[in-house]
Amino acid sequence: MPRNRVPLLTGLALAVAVTPWAPAPAAAQDEAERSVVAVLRFDNNTGDTQYEHLGRALSSMMISDLSVLDEKIQLVERDRLEELTQELDFQQSAYVDPESAQSLGMIVGAEYVVAGAFVTAEPVMRLDTRISRVETSEIVTTAEVTGERETLFDLQQRLADQLVEGLDLVLTEEERERLRAQQEANRIDDLRTFVAFSQALCLMDHGEYAEGLERMQEVQVAAPGSGLVRAALNTLQDRAEDAAKDAVVNEAGRRLGGLLGRSAPQPRRNERASVC
Repeated sequence: MPRNRVPLLTGLALAVAVTPWAPAPAAAQDEAERSVVAVLRFDNNTGDTQYEHLGRALSSMMISDLSVLDEKIQLVERDRLEELTQELDFQQSAYVDPESAQSLGMIVGAEYVVAGAFVTAEPVMRLDTRISRVETSEIVTTAEVTGERETLFDLQQRLADQLVEGLDLVLTEEERERLRAQQEANRIDDLRTFVAFSQALCLMDHGEYAEGLERMQEVQVAAPGSGLVRAALNTLQDRAEDAAKDAVVNEAGRRLGGLLGRSAPQPRRNERASVC
């Protein structure tokens, strides 16, 4: 062996010793610094069944509004939270039972959980929220806004601003403008339209895509400029198309099974649709 050859392990050690430490890419650092936040469905404490699903719309709008602050926080998707809520079948709501909120937060890997509720005393509506730290179950802050129920959009907007403060997010002027622009783009002024939007979301959450699509199309007619409604409508269109294709395939399989003398399972009806 030539005398000048450096043994392999020695060469590797020298390379490591002289190679300068390279910091993690900026994107990875930003990802690590962002807080993961889960905004849960708001509770209806009004006693009025017409508002039964309004909490879905409130959380949906809150998540969409805050999503433009993606350099500061990472929001858990609403669909994921709804799916888990149904699977876990909590006996009490996340707002009433902080342990339920903490459990959801731990499962989705959230650092903070936002739980909320709303009450009415005609014609006034009040929105309450609580931000909890998942790891310790500590209540970080609470927020409350009150106003005419017909100004629900403005109440939600004010509440989003308070949540930003509660999470100690220091926004630049550009980020504030971006948040305000997103809120205006999602705007739904009429309370009845807001309620109809929440019912369409309920149908989507329970897999009733065709009926949910019809309801959401009516909502878009009433709120044609809302980006939030438009995004939900696109999602429902995709899911309704997929469900229709699956139905055709299942029906073909059922008929083929009948020709072959096999008993094919009957399509399952979603019994939960009536709750919407």
